Amino acid sequence: MPDIIDSRIRASYRARACAAGAAVGAGIFAIGTGICMTISLNAAYLSTLPSLLLAGLTAFLAHRRLRRTNPPSCFLRLLLALTLLAFCAFLLAGAVSLALDTLLPQSQLFTLMTLSLAAVSLCAASGGADRLFFAIRFLLPVLLLLLTLSVLCFDSPVGLFPILGTGIQPLMLSALCALPGTIPALLLFLPPVELSPEELPPRALPGAWFFVWRVMLGGLMGVLLLFALSFSSAYKVMQSHLLWGQRMVILSYVRPRQGILQALLSLLQLLSLVLCASSLLTGCKQALSLPDQKALLLCTLVLFAALSALTLYGIRMVLWAAPFLLIPFLILLVFSRRL
Repeated sequence: MPDIIDSRIRASYRARACAAGAAVGAGIFAIGTGICMTISLNAAYLSTLPSLLLAGLTAFLAHRRLRRTNPPSCFLRLLLALTLLAFCAFLLAGAVSLALDTLLPQSQLFTLMTLSLAAVSLCAASGGADRLFFAIRFLLPVLLLLLTLSVLCFDSPVGLFPILGTGIQPLMLSALCALPGTIPALLLFLPPVELSPEELPPRALPGAWFFVWRVMLGGLMGVLLLFALSFSSAYKVMQSHLLWGQRMVILSYVRPRQGILQALLSLLQLLSLVLCASSLLTGCKQALSLPDQKALLLCTLVLFAALSALTLYGIRMVLWAAPFLLIPFLILLVFSRRL
């Protein structure tokens, strides 16, 4: 019986690690298209490579914290919840921007914001985001890669050289702005929600590498999608894309092939962003020392207020604010032993 329980505990950690890895990939892609691409153009994928190392470091520190049994700091848990909630709003804004510029161009911004928030809240209420990511841990990256390859043209790559984009200095600034894309790795500081008090860490806790490689592999998917954008677009094309959603569209501008495959790729990108946002919302309500229903209601109301502000002042506000999330992120890493 103990072996069966320990196997179930490890399966729960595996699901949480898969969800964190997928969310890191979505975060890197979203921040790469939203911010890095406006600074370093074709070198956006290069600027996100340091984020993979930060994601691995975050997973390693999370494993060290899970091994400890000392009580967490209430202030740091509140800061963790706010950081996850802010990045959840960032991913939702990215999903809405992508939908406006691809699948639903005639829709109203407030309507899409409300529907996206409702979908994320319902998914977080069910508590099944982690298990869903575990179920599609092979299907999701394979479909993304296959659909990406299907819409690209390999006859004349136009965006690879020079690979440093607009120069070293913009590349370094872009790399700094890309670091908050690894914020979803903070989910690993929280044990799986389905574990009972008797099953909490350090019982049956996997090794550090168990978390590190899954998170870094998920982040690598975001880097590869950014590379596909660099491969398919020239400088002038990237500079002409003023909207965030336009920069997310993976399409060869040497030989554009709009069609069902392109629509499926955009739909899969949209679903991935929404599911990753639901994982962050689940982590946010778990970090709060409140009953699940009250925590979810509070988080949803805060998100609704934030998204309503974006409808009034524009989605660009979230892009300007995203780099500043690096400050609470680093604070949480420095004081990770008390999380």
